[in-house]
Amino acid sequence: MNPTTLPARRHSFRNATLATGLGWLVAFAVLAALPLLLTADSNKFYIELLSKVMIMAIFALSLQLLIGYTGLVSLGHAAYFAMAAYATAILAPQAGPGNGWLLLAGALAASALLALVVGALVLRTRGVYFIMVTLAFAQMVYFVFHDTKIAGGSDGTYIYFRPEFPVPGEHLLTVNDPTHFYWLVWIGLVLTVAVLALVLRSRFGHALVGIRHNEQRMRAAGYATYRYQLAPLSRAGCWRGWPGFCMRSSLASSIQRSRRGTSPATPC
Repeated sequence: MNPTTLPARRHSFRNATLATGLGWLVAFAVLAALPLLLTADSNKFYIELLSKVMIMAIFALSLQLLIGYTGLVSLGHAAYFAMAAYATAILAPQAGPGNGWLLLAGALAASALLALVVGALVLRTRGVYFIMVTLAFAQMVYFVFHDTKIAGGSDGTYIYFRPEFPVPGEHLLTVNDPTHFYWLVWIGLVLTVAVLALVLRSRFGHALVGIRHNEQRMRAAGYATYRYQLAPLSRAGCWRGWPGFCMRSSLASSIQRSRRGTSPATPC
């Protein structure tokens, strides 16, 4: 590399980083302004739709940590999403709203544990075998929940009340309100982008990129590549618990309306 071109390359990289950061800030500002504009009851559909779009954005960003940074192409990422959703439904009380903080912690722990166990096994394979084994584990999770009575079998399980996030003396967030739920998902999206940006700029993120480009060279340089690959696998699985929890909670409103006879219930 020509040393005289290094300043120009660094300047170009900084400009690109600044442009990307400004783009995210504008996107977050627009998303934050939409609930203030769509205040009428007739606009609740669009609030709920945008919430689901952001949930899927969080899910895709968690996969970016695995594929974009580490180069591990996984076809089993939906299993962690489902694990968090089922954990939320199983832990939620049937007689009233559950504690959102506890349900979220349980969903994240369940998806992280599954990702840790699966990751410890699938990382013993490489290439197309890795891709197929991740798909096989996803199918195993599907059949465990579909063909057993752990969570209702093929009929699924239900949440009859959306969770609440209490603080001493009052309710901080009532997720039964579409606007409150929208802000909860928006905060999750902002945190996801912020965490990924910090990871990319850290020494850990640089090591992941190095492993993606040349794993053997990184291993020769003294890096424990197995542990470095297992870390994003488990962390990405844990982070997919957030959209799984949010999606499962969002369906509870349909079930509540069905009990009043206004819409069909939706199983997990």
